[in-house]
Amino acid sequence: MDANDTEPVQQPTTSTPTGRRARQHHHHHHHHHHHHHQRHSGSSSSSEERPSGGGVGELTRSPGYEQYSQSLLAVPWPTDYGEASSDDLSSEWESDAGDGPSQVKPSGWRKLRSIVQWTPFFQTYKNKQGKHPWVQLAGHQGNFKAGPEQGTILKKLCPKEELCFQVLMEDKLRPFVPEYKGQVACEGGDPVYLQLQDLLGDFVQPCVMDCKIGVRTYLEEELAKAKEKPKLRKDMYDKMIQIDKDAPTEEEHRLKGVTKPRYMVWRETISSTATLGFRIEGIRKSDGKSSKDFKTTKSRSQVMTAFQDFTEGFPHAVPKYIQRLKDIRATLEHSEFFSSHEVIGSSLLFVHDRHNASVWLIDFAKTLVLPSGIKIDHSSHWVVGNHEDGYLIGINNIIEIFMELKDVGDAKRAQQALLLPTTVVTGPSDASEDDTA
Repeated sequence: MDANDTEPVQQPTTSTPTGRRARQHHHHHHHHHHHHHQRHSGSSSSSEERPSGGGVGELTRSPGYEQYSQSLLAVPWPTDYGEASSDDLSSEWESDAGDGPSQVKPSGWRKLRSIVQWTPFFQTYKNKQGKHPWVQLAGHQGNFKAGPEQGTILKKLCPKEELCFQVLMEDKLRPFVPEYKGQVACEGGDPVYLQLQDLLGDFVQPCVMDCKIGVRTYLEEELAKAKEKPKLRKDMYDKMIQIDKDAPTEEEHRLKGVTKPRYMVWRETISSTATLGFRIEGIRKSDGKSSKDFKTTKSRSQVMTAFQDFTEGFPHAVPKYIQRLKDIRATLEHSEFFSSHEVIGSSLLFVHDRHNASVWLIDFAKTLVLPSGIKIDHSSHWVVGNHEDGYLIGINNIIEIFMELKDVGDAKRAQQALLLPTTVVTGPSDASEDDTA
């Protein structure tokens, strides 16, 4: 069934000893998109028939989940316990604990002194002139820095992501991704960066939301690799019981450990990834307050509440987001990049301020060309080995939720308009024109 168990993905970080804090390299900082899987077969047509407001709890997960859970329970229990290592997918959760720049190895990182402040979710930098501090959504500290020219940012080079950008610059999706302007090496020449368009450059005090798209956030190879010699992980067991003390089986409770593949699959099911095909990774409001507390935001109504809170006070943003998402969806249908790639751990970045609103596709470090002979439609159920990513399931659900939000908002405004004292001047009155203001 799992034909690709034999080709584990090579993880750039595994060769470095954990002592050196390889985690700082987190190229795949898209790991952090532990994605959860999907609700139903999710083609755009079927999504319209669902009664509105149905809680996600009842939605079905991809067969891959059930099937995978079964196969995990059959793994003979490893007797040795493994250690947390830098390439674990769990690293993005660890980053919440504030392991910030202090652990970054100093060489090649002197430029980071220009950083004004660190927050778990966003980083604010000053550019060379010291004006216009800007904020960039970032999965891992140390992955981004201010670009050499106005309107650009530097992102730590990941060869797989660079490959995607090279193809995307020639693809129909180009208007919907940050513009790629080539590589930049910093003094000392150690880390190499991709120079990308700063998507927040044209916004004033923007509100930003990152949604990770797809019904899973790990690659099939990562799952296969984790299954090879699964060790019991106490750290992952501890994280699991922090979220849900009933999640581990009796046996796992007794051993106080779970295997990494078991943890990977479970983690996708605690948020909306497994059912809705996307999850909220983080939100930053215009006042600078940011939150990553969405790990267990799972039901459709919880997601809708978060979207509502995100757009509160910016009613113009909702219709703009809907239009932009529909344009993205229509373009995906004709994109050669999309039809030939498995898109995992990639996000949609939503940005609005008082005047504008837009959405872009970002984060392609785990987006891979499909193995030869494999075709996916991005909206069928994921089953282990079929490479389906559920990308369209996610985007269809986001569009639907925003459309429902728009209807609710429109109805509210219509209601308020009825209650307002009327200021319309009836009857012929030239004089009253002066005081209509």
